[in-house]
Formats: sequence, structure tokens, C-alpha cells
Amino acid sequence: MVAQGIQRDVARDRLRARTPLRCPLCGSELVETIVRDLGGVTADLVWQLHAGRCPEHGWFQAEVISRPPREIFAVHKPFGVARRVIVDGHEVFAFPTVWNNLPPERQRQRVDPFDAQYWQVEKPTASR
Repeated sequence: MVAQGIQRDVARDRLRARTPLRCPLCGSELVETIVRDLGGVTADLVWQLHAGRCPEHGWFQAEVISRPPREIFAVHKPFGVARRVIVDGHEVFAFPTVWNNLPPERQRQRVDPFDAQYWQVEKPTASR
């Protein structure tokens, strides 16, 4: 089954693929997941886009370039434009991950870009 409204490119799209991407709002596992290989920037860099749909909150995606993603974006459809989500009365277009908020010296260390701990969303603070 192909996700509704999604073009399938057999050579580079993996449907129902395993991904550490979770819904940034409720933490649930996503359905209709797609991992698109975007190609290698260089020989040792992995470049992928991970997307999936939360039945309650819609589509989300994140880009991986040999490091865990810095942000998870709410999107209208996979590989599409960002959409706004209202969280506690505030507009949100992207959700920073744990990886994004690590100190630079930690981000320079080699890590598994698919380690789920780095894909977790940082909880918003009251200082917004």
C-alpha cells in the first residue's frame, strides 16, 4: 500500500520503514513511514529524509545527514512544506531534538545517527 498522495520512487524510497522518528506531540510511533535516500554528500555521509504520520497529529519529517536530526518538522505531506501546529497557544513549525541542544563538543563526537535518544523532542520551556 502506498501512502495516499505520495509518489513512489522504488529506487530511493522505503515504505513502512523502521525509523526512530516519533510524533513530537504525543511520542507515539508513526504509521505510513517513508525513508527516502537523498544520496551521498560524500562517500561517508548518509543523507536521508524520514517521514511518517501520527493518526492524531498528522505528518512529520526529519532530515539526517550523518548526524541525528536537529529538528522535526510538521508537514502537510512527506517531502512537502512545513505546516503550523498550535501547542499551548503558540505557533510551532519545528520541534528541536535533544541532539540540537547538546553542547558543540558533544555534537562533534561520532554517534549513531539513528540512535533514538537523540531524536527525542526537547520539551518546551516556559520562557518562550
